[in-house]
Amino acid sequence: MRLPKSVFLLFSLVCVVCRAGEPSDSIGGRSRQWLADVTGAAMGLAVNASATELLKHTVSESRPDRSDNRSFPSRHTSYAFTLASIGAHELYSCSPLWVLASHAAADAVAMQRVCAFRHYSGDVLAGAALGLLSAELGYGLSRLIFPSPHRRATLSPMHNASGLSVSTTALIPLRSHSHGSAVGCGVESSLRGTLALGRSFGAGATLGLRSQPVYADGFLSGFLNGASMTLDAYMSWTDGFWQADSRVAAGVLRYFDRPCDDITSWSPLVGLTAGIRRRVAKALSVGGRLGCDFADMPGSCFVLSLSLVTKAEF
Repeated sequence: MRLPKSVFLLFSLVCVVCRAGEPSDSIGGRSRQWLADVTGAAMGLAVNASATELLKHTVSESRPDRSDNRSFPSRHTSYAFTLASIGAHELYSCSPLWVLASHAAADAVAMQRVCAFRHYSGDVLAGAALGLLSAELGYGLSRLIFPSPHRRATLSPMHNASGLSVSTTALIPLRSHSHGSAVGCGVESSLRGTLALGRSFGAGATLGLRSQPVYADGFLSGFLNGASMTLDAYMSWTDGFWQADSRVAAGVLRYFDRPCDDITSWSPLVGLTAGIRRRVAKALSVGGRLGCDFADMPGSCFVLSLSLVTKAEF
């Protein structure tokens, strides 16, 4: 189902109106900021719609269900991540949980498009990147048109804190067989809770949903969909507004949609990751992670993971 663009514009305007109700130094400053927010959201939507439709009608890629050749990029995912970024910009000062909710909602759209056999993982990852970049470009242009030197967030240095984080992850198999079944590049959405146990260490638990295409002798045979649960221990290092960390995780991966009979329902999952985040607002940070997972999958045991992470601190 394709949602009308008016729905996306309405959502953006609601976010901007909520933001416009915040205290400001003057009536003129509030009006100017409201105009800057509307302009940034509108530019982001316009850039996103133009770029998405251009790629949709110039890149020919058949959908997994073979319904047409307009698979790349995922339009729903592109719009969803644009809205998520707009929502993050306009609502982060109310609560960092709004940012997590926006990210999680966009992730849900991306996973639905893959699980519904409408897109490949690469389509939704491209759509997510396009959506985020479009929104950031729109707000960047708006700041050039409406500079606001008086609006500066006062950020405190980062420290090891408990919190919740949402991640969008690209899964890249490091080894695959040329014959027989083999997994391809996939996507994962996850929610992680962390508990700080000291100044530089702590523990966490992660729940994730993942989907990877499975190829048999070079032809798509279906998608390997599953859910994961892991427990981890981490170490962190903080320098001002930046924080780096590394973690080791262990858990299980449950496959609930298996296109091949030789795939077991349960698999152990072990992972090593390292990441870096930067504080962008009070109790809110964003960053990326690089990791390597070990799991029992057809044609590949080791998977490289690249993640976009948003974390809200308690």
